[in-house]
Amino acid sequence: AFRGWPDRLAERLQADPATRGWSVVNAGIGSNRLLHDTPSVNALARFDRDVLAVPGVEKVIILMGINDIQYSHRFPSQAVTADEMIAALGQLVSRAHARGVKIIGGTITPFAGSGDYTAEGDAARTKVNDWIRGGGAFDGVIDFDLATRDPLHPGQLSSALDSGGRLHPNDAGYALMGDAIDLRLFAQ
Repeated sequence: AFRGWPDRLAERLQADPATRGWSVVNAGIGSNRLLHDTPSVNALARFDRDVLAVPGVEKVIILMGINDIQYSHRFPSQAVTADEMIAALGQLVSRAHARGVKIIGGTITPFAGSGDYTAEGDAARTKVNDWIRGGGAFDGVIDFDLATRDPLHPGQLSSALDSGGRLHPNDAGYALMGDAIDLRLFAQ
């Protein structure tokens, strides 16, 4: 149905009297990366324009990194390390905070079994997720990884949530991701 987790979040916010005043602006771009432009302008270059310049913005949810990891496999000349991804995410946090905007980090979902899966890529994903969860940089964390993983195979997207390529969730997966967001992050 082409409904992503931001759509589900918007429904939930509107249904709850404590969060009804929030709007959701989805500035996500398919295949977007933190550090390289192919196939679209990277997040570092567009963050101020596409996110921080939105009138009235108070909070941002960042879910980025899987494309940096998978494109590292596809295009070795554009490979990035977990430390480079963490530094880029840290820069987004600093820029948001400088504007008085709270920023919530979303962990990177599992991708074992996808065409671009490598053990090195999964190690990078795990390191970035550990930093998102425990690094203290973000004003809140949404554990999309935990919400979507197969409990028996944590590096893999749950079969019930897989759209077919072991990378992108299906409608049920996106709904579950939207439901995994603690609305207390938005309670006034």
